[in-house]
Amino acid sequence: MRALGAAAIVGLLVGAVTARVVWSGESEIAESTAALRHGNAYEATVRARRAAGWYAPGAPHVRVAYERLASIATTAEGLGDRDLALLAWRGIRTAAIETRWLLVPHKEDLDRANLAIARIEAAAPRPPGTRTEPPQRIEEKQLAALLRDEAPRTPWVVLLLVAFVAWAGGAAWAVRRSSASPDGIDLARARAGVFVALAGVLLWVLALWRA
Repeated sequence: MRALGAAAIVGLLVGAVTARVVWSGESEIAESTAALRHGNAYEATVRARRAAGWYAPGAPHVRVAYERLASIATTAEGLGDRDLALLAWRGIRTAAIETRWLLVPHKEDLDRANLAIARIEAAAPRPPGTRTEPPQRIEEKQLAALLRDEAPRTPWVVLLLVAFVAWAGGAAWAVRRSSASPDGIDLARARAGVFVALAGVLLWVLALWRA
């Protein structure tokens, strides 16, 4: 019964968080649509970027947000509005990076945005004599910088989670075992839990260092 109660509480918390994310995302995409109707492409882009950041798997506002940002970016680029195009492409890039965890949910969008940003930056006008490389070389450098992955490595992030569970679980186990003796606190009964907790701490430090 305790396990069922705990599962129910967790389910309610997850449901509440998901509802908050979806409601916020839908609100932002609605504001983006209203801005477009009033001819404010900048505000529409900012709002769509926020909507994309309110990520939940399968939420309809997320796909709408990415498609809108890409549409604004390509249209602005075609009209020669470099600043708006970069704002929209960077919105896609930032949202995709912010919402990644073990996977990158919108990797194709991220790759497309990286290529577009590098292309636009390479074609930007520069004062004479400030850059002597050909645009293609500049684009390659820009793309290499955008593709540089400085995020924590996934296996070590997983190990961090495992280490935390071992740490907290081992400590709880040790306290429970040591206090379950009819003769009072028995530290000998807590050895296994202490060992698991210490192993969790060591793994946590290792994963934090390597991640």
